[in-house]
Amino acid sequence: MGKRSFLNLFDGYGKLYSWQFPGNGSAFFTTKFVQSLSYNESRKLNDIAPYQTFDDLVPPMNFMEKELALHNGLDNMNINVYNFSGDCVILSDTWKLYVVDCFTLDTIRPTTPNIPGVQTGFPYISIMSVAHPVREYGTNYHLTILQSLNILPDMPHKFTLVRSKSADIREKIAEWEVKKMPYLHSFSTTEHYAIIFGCPFYIDILKMLRYSLPKDSIEFHKDEPTVTYVIDLKTGKVTTIENENIFTMHHVNAFEEDENTLFLDVASYPDASLVTFFEMDNLMNATKRNELTFKPSLRRYRIDLKANKMTPTSFDINPKLPFVNMLEVPTINENYRSKQYCYIYGVVFKSDNKLWGNFSFVKKDVCNSSGDLSWSIPGHYPMEGWFVPHPNGSTEDDGVLMVPVLDGNLGKSYLIMLDPKTMKPITKSYVPFTVPFHFHGRFFENVF
Repeated sequence: MGKRSFLNLFDGYGKLYSWQFPGNGSAFFTTKFVQSLSYNESRKLNDIAPYQTFDDLVPPMNFMEKELALHNGLDNMNINVYNFSGDCVILSDTWKLYVVDCFTLDTIRPTTPNIPGVQTGFPYISIMSVAHPVREYGTNYHLTILQSLNILPDMPHKFTLVRSKSADIREKIAEWEVKKMPYLHSFSTTEHYAIIFGCPFYIDILKMLRYSLPKDSIEFHKDEPTVTYVIDLKTGKVTTIENENIFTMHHVNAFEEDENTLFLDVASYPDASLVTFFEMDNLMNATKRNELTFKPSLRRYRIDLKANKMTPTSFDINPKLPFVNMLEVPTINENYRSKQYCYIYGVVFKSDNKLWGNFSFVKKDVCNSSGDLSWSIPGHYPMEGWFVPHPNGSTEDDGVLMVPVLDGNLGKSYLIMLDPKTMKPITKSYVPFTVPFHFHGRFFENVF
């Protein structure tokens, strides 16, 4: 934008796109930039406006611009899209979000919802949240998290578990203090509990105030345990359990076996080097991106609330498709959210464990690895898909998978429909250009 460039994929301006299906056999494609304050001001200035970014800029902002950026905060909503009880919203790892029109993709307004009974002013900076709120079991509401960082030295920070009833209405479920505040991107729920995986990737609020860059204000501590918080959704009671040192961005699902036994599935990493992987300098250099470690691993945790203990396990590997357990950006049949389930769908970005670009879209059967399946075409690059269940389906994988794909040979993108039972194509819809690399999305019914 103008004289400056972003250094990290995480900082690209938010842009919405959608494929729409009116039901008569045709398909329509729409795309628009999110009209955020940071985007509109940048257009006016013909420069990257002084709003907080994850990574630095080239050339960097001066001291006064960084101070102004810290004051303006994180405004670029480029991560996820949700339906909050009829309100279509876009969000990032921040408490602020934008309301949009899911049919036209027009940006309607920003909102920073208040939570009755929760202190968010001094000494707290309450701006961080998660990019993956979770549907509350048995309701149309979503659960999310507010992270309040204490700017006073050696004072505790604060977590608040929150119920989102719409774009603007919030309710407090539980609140508790922590000595260190982990960076969060997602969490899980079961019928009666929320599960927060506090990996030792901690935010240093003093560095944030000094440098105004989240990238320089978070650090992974390889010698510290992951701290898991299990919150009773009815009583607000918080159980704290120490776990192995690990990092995760994306939770898959969680469920209850009985009143004292929970299971949690995540895409895990041995450390947080994933965060630096998405620097443009790495992505635009084939040698560097192939040399960098990018090997997620599906991991399951058995949580024993009575013994206050977590036990990690790995899933069986299908020798014919050993890379399936390395999937990322997971999606499931949302009718099985917070329930026992078998199928996870996702992207493996390094199927041969050599080339970042050897993409496969896969189905992982966590109940029987012989059911693992994969779809791929050389030179085609699938991204996060979405499972749309059949309205009258009788099994978990009755439905259709919608997967955006870049055809690298033609330089055009398309949406492919895959049969989840076989992972074979049903049909696809091309657009006459390239759809940029994206993060997350979902299917909405009846937006016409």
